[in-house]
Amino acid sequence: MENSVANKRKRRSALAGAILRPLGHLYWGLELTDAGIELLGGPGRRVAIAELASPAETKRFFGFSSVVLPLRDGTSLTVAGLGHSDTTSIIHDANEAFRHHILKVFAKDEAEIATVSEAVARLDSPRRYPSASLLAPFLERASHISTAFPERIPTGVLSVEQDAMLEALRALLHDPQKARGRAIERFIEAELENVRTFLDTIESNPLTPEQRLAVVTDEDATLVLAGAGSGKTSVIVGKAAYLIERGIRRPEEILLMAFGRDAAAEMVGRIKERSGADVEALTFHALGYEIIRKVEGSAPALAAHASDDAQFRKLLREILVEDIAKKWRLGGLLKDWFSEFYWPYKSEWDFKNKNAYYRYVEAHELRTLAGERVRSFEELEIANWLYVNGIEYEYEPVYEHPLPKNDRRAYTPDFRLKESGVYIEHFGIRKVRGPDGGIRLTTAPYIDHDRYLADMEWKRQVHREHSTVLVETFSYEQVEGRLTKGLGEKLEPYVTFSPIPEDSLLNTLSGMGQIDTFTQTLATFPRHFKGSGMTIEKCRSRSASAEDSKRAKAFLRLFEPLFETYQERLEGRIDFEDMIHRAAEHVEAGRFQSPYRHLLVDEFQDISEGRARLLRALKNQHADARIFAVGDDWQSIYRFAGSDIHLMRSFGQEFGGTFAGEENIHSTVDLGRTFRSVDKIALPARRFVLQNPSQIDKKVIPASDAKDPAISVTYYESGQDGDALRSTLQGLSTRLGEASVLLLGRYNFLRPRDFEQLTAAFPRLNLRFMTVHGSKGLEADHVVILRATNDLMGFPSEIVDDPLLNLVLPKPEKFDHAEERRLFYVALTRARKTVTILADRDQPSAFVEELLSKPEYQTIQRGAAVIAVHRCGACGGRMLADTSGYGHTSFHCEHKFLCGERLPPCSVCGQDLPIKVNPDADHLACACGAQYPACPEYGDGWLVERKGRHGRFLGCVNYPACKGTKPLPKPHARSGPT
Repeated sequence: MENSVANKRKRRSALAGAILRPLGHLYWGLELTDAGIELLGGPGRRVAIAELASPAETKRFFGFSSVVLPLRDGTSLTVAGLGHSDTTSIIHDANEAFRHHILKVFAKDEAEIATVSEAVARLDSPRRYPSASLLAPFLERASHISTAFPERIPTGVLSVEQDAMLEALRALLHDPQKARGRAIERFIEAELENVRTFLDTIESNPLTPEQRLAVVTDEDATLVLAGAGSGKTSVIVGKAAYLIERGIRRPEEILLMAFGRDAAAEMVGRIKERSGADVEALTFHALGYEIIRKVEGSAPALAAHASDDAQFRKLLREILVEDIAKKWRLGGLLKDWFSEFYWPYKSEWDFKNKNAYYRYVEAHELRTLAGERVRSFEELEIANWLYVNGIEYEYEPVYEHPLPKNDRRAYTPDFRLKESGVYIEHFGIRKVRGPDGGIRLTTAPYIDHDRYLADMEWKRQVHREHSTVLVETFSYEQVEGRLTKGLGEKLEPYVTFSPIPEDSLLNTLSGMGQIDTFTQTLATFPRHFKGSGMTIEKCRSRSASAEDSKRAKAFLRLFEPLFETYQERLEGRIDFEDMIHRAAEHVEAGRFQSPYRHLLVDEFQDISEGRARLLRALKNQHADARIFAVGDDWQSIYRFAGSDIHLMRSFGQEFGGTFAGEENIHSTVDLGRTFRSVDKIALPARRFVLQNPSQIDKKVIPASDAKDPAISVTYYESGQDGDALRSTLQGLSTRLGEASVLLLGRYNFLRPRDFEQLTAAFPRLNLRFMTVHGSKGLEADHVVILRATNDLMGFPSEIVDDPLLNLVLPKPEKFDHAEERRLFYVALTRARKTVTILADRDQPSAFVEELLSKPEYQTIQRGAAVIAVHRCGACGGRMLADTSGYGHTSFHCEHKFLCGERLPPCSVCGQDLPIKVNPDADHLACACGAQYPACPEYGDGWLVERKGRHGRFLGCVNYPACKGTKPLPKPHARSGPT
């Protein structure tokens, strides 16, 4: 053995060493041993045969032979200066060892190589859908095998068959995603043909190409985009039956998950009817209940209020009044909440214009604890502070002294204290630092700064002249967090503070209904808090960046003891949120072993984070588990109930698999085709909902083509909506005979009061009324959308969720009216043939205006002629026509309380308002043809002839608010209405 080893040791000559050592070639020899190749000299190095990437090579260097050893880490080692015969000998022996090593490795892994290469070969004609979870183990095994072999295997070492096996593995490893993609294409093409008869007969009508694709697609996570009327139930039924028919799953390994018991029962019945198999279908709550029962050994007791919202609100009210105020001694915090934080605060600086600000204020109807309505959140805070401190006041009283020189409107200070006679004026000004570093006062951007400051000074002067006490407060004090504290300091010399007892305040709040209104938010918040798996700590973290952080933190100080008390009141029972949360915990901990390998989820757009957590836990229990979700993000309309549209938009990230180092592997199938709506409904509805760029873009193939426009708007005059509805139904009955008609309202109160009479009056029409939310999943020949007005409870609704819910709800969308737009889409797509939208002529919905403004919507207008929209020059709101009992018309701003702007009509026709043809016009024209000189001061005003102390002149119709004038033209050129 020693002679054998010695014969395999090769070294260079002294001459070669003298030449090569200075050049950095420190290795002077090498030796082949049973352990590998020893490099002699220099740092020394042993190279195992398994480290070689390819056979050893020889190279010439300065006339000397060299041995080069390519290594698998991409480097190489060189021993230079050997004799030619020594080099030839050592390379031969090394490569012979290299060949034996390869054969040894192959022999060791031959069975595994054969298995994996056979699986790879099947990708040319897959028997099952090549999902990520199905191929990932083979990819991992192929990678493990490949690492045992060098990069280059000399020709002839392996047989042709062995070479082919390794080549198949390496081809897969070279571009696994491409290989899998080709395999999927081959599988789908072949499978659709193999199950053609099955897919033709599994439902009463053959499945569409899109439905067929959805059925045979079987990725780790598959999202089926099922638009309105696209036959999603047929897809779910077909999928379950397909899995059983092809032997992919046993019935007990399939779980259908739905949001309603009726939907679950319908799908189970259809699967049983079509395939004869019994598949389990459960609601999320029923699944949670069963998991808890199996793990804990008994059925959980359900709290009585779990399914009774009225009882739940009553319980929370009791906790709020009894426990929080008394037991926890947090009455002071309650007092602060209702006096300061009840409404989500916003100021004029938060809006682009007065109109938007007024809309927000009107949406919240700011009423003080004393019951009067005020004009701003800061005035509300001041009034409530006065009330809880026992300081009686009047809101906007007429100033006590006559002001004969006042050419403004009557002076009504913000507050007057009854006992002391002190006046309080709150000024909407803030402080800003100028370029020179100095502080200056500023108003909201759309306020006339100079005029506002001039009015401030005028009011101060009035009080100085009449020796009345004026206390001033400012918006910058609210920004600095010292509005009421500073007010208290300013009033201290004039008033006696007599804080109202907490019991009296609670009685007042109860009488005003504010406690009941607050419990509406309270009833929503804990359900989302539990359902989303939120904690107080997480909520506090969110509150730090909330839009109104101070209010959010105040709420959490109330909510924490309230929630703790609520949990105690459960007394071991559970609510629906507990069902999902506890069930998910049991599955995640492995206490529940899921038998399900395929999770088929209906209405996936309504998924919440709690339900998503349960789904993930079930899927993660089995490496080969699949989730097959069917939904339509265009119909996601339940954020208020906790549904999170981001879960659908991030479907792959949330539920996808992993393959070849790539995450979020999922497949999306767009059903596209609708069996319901004609083209002139389906396509405009698609265009309408996709105005929100966050919606998933989907194709729509209409059920059929219509000759005439199918969406129409019928305008009605104020108070005539009932007549418009009756006229619409008369037209449908006359033109179409027997048909189904669905009346849709944004709210339940829109149900026609004479609905029974309408049903009797039109017996050929199958009439139903529903809210749009309640109509989801239903359809009718014709749809009538009621009261599409531009107001608080119009469509889109201006009522917004309390921002407090953002602490526990999915993050809100940035697009205006995003969910209301989807809700309107739902309303449009309930119709097969026509949609009629009834809209207020004076205040049409923004959605109505959009549909009529763009020709591509193909929407036509019927009914009363639309009066041009006139904007209020003071705030930008709408000027609405108001006809008195005597038949006289005038125009007032829609924000009657906050703005109060009024204008007379054109003096010629008495029916319309003159308007400028363009902003630079020097006159205004009425629709009747009359023209008026434009007011030089008031942009929307016009001049009419007036008489003053110095004779006749032209003055603004908006006098005294505007004092714009012009001299009366000469008699021969006298101007006025023409």
